[in-house]
Amino acid sequence: MKTRDDVVLTLKSLLADLSRDRSSWENPSLERYLDAMAAWLDSARMRNTEKPSWELICEMLEAAKVYE
Repeated sequence: MKTRDDVVLTLKSLLADLSRDRSSWENPSLERYLDAMAAWLDSARMRNTEKPSWELICEMLEAAKVYE
């Protein structure tokens, strides 16, 4: 079970990772990251998700780093 604090930690971790190793990111710009986030949420797998959760938010943030 993820919490709001886990989302904050995920965001801080992603920011540190981006600063440390930008080349490991498929979507290093804000535009590409947000586009990937939208595509991930619109994917067939995510269309069946009815209720958002803190865990889903953490998953979405991590996925947008590399989702094509």
